[in-house]
Amino acid sequence: MIPCAIIGLGRIASLLEDDTRREKPASHAGVINAHPETFIAAGMDTDPERRELFRQRWEVPEVYDDARRMLGEVKPEILHICTHADSHLHYLELAIENLIPVVVLEKPVSDSTRRARRMIKRLSGSGTRVVVNHERRYSKDYLAARKCISSLRYGPVRSVNSRLFMGRNRPIESVLLYDGTHLFDIISFLLKEPIRGIRRLPGIPRDSRSVFAGARCGEVPVCAEVGNGRDHVVFELEFSFETGRLRIGNGIYEEWESRESPYYDGMRSLISVETEPAGITGYFSGMFEDAVRLLKDPDALALSSYADGLESLKIVEQVRRKCR
Repeated sequence: MIPCAIIGLGRIASLLEDDTRREKPASHAGVINAHPETFIAAGMDTDPERRELFRQRWEVPEVYDDARRMLGEVKPEILHICTHADSHLHYLELAIENLIPVVVLEKPVSDSTRRARRMIKRLSGSGTRVVVNHERRYSKDYLAARKCISSLRYGPVRSVNSRLFMGRNRPIESVLLYDGTHLFDIISFLLKEPIRGIRRLPGIPRDSRSVFAGARCGEVPVCAEVGNGRDHVVFELEFSFETGRLRIGNGIYEEWESRESPYYDGMRSLISVETEPAGITGYFSGMFEDAVRLLKDPDALALSSYADGLESLKIVEQVRRKCR
């Protein structure tokens, strides 16, 4: 059995497992507990209530208030870092110092691109490899979308429109940092190209409840709207193809294809295509399976690497800088 430990015992580490409507496993503790080859050896948090709740919820033998002491005593083979972004690199450095083979790092990799760049050199040759939890890369519905795009089922992609809203009052810069990394990472992953040429789209008032960024992914133009002022959550991508359309997001997977129009003579319209229900996507379990694979195979490469996480952080920082 592979011993795992978690630093930061809050929402994504543990508490989301009790969300009755989420696909399970939905947390780092949940996915470790569900995997047949791993167990939770220890957890660390500075909050004593969080530590006790975690210990009871997962029947963990040891909980700590000091990460250095935990790593020295427990020596996990996979370490999960689930703290706020400003401490990610500090704990990743501790993992390297303690020769932890695999780290599962929550996104964003840091709150600072400058410091995150320096960590690339530190990781090189350290023996510690990182899986960043951009879990949509492992989700069956997004993998189906990637196959649809790469197979040219509806011809080449002509444009991408994306929307990200995270409630009424959350600051847009926070939405960009903590959720925009998911948005830009998955666009790049689906199109298999880096995002470049970030710019603020003109004509949008600066006091708007959204920022609108334009970019390109390879040769494909991309528009991203990130905002607040809504009483709901939206994470949505729409790909426009030469002969079709695909829309994917939270609870959404839809395809349309171009057919002879039922509405107009001599024209074509987009008609909805019946698709298989997504069912269990395996988004969290797929991510963790990647970490276990890295541990077993020293030559394996992460599907969601530290370099990938750094790239999405760089895009977010450019959007924040140019669209303020």
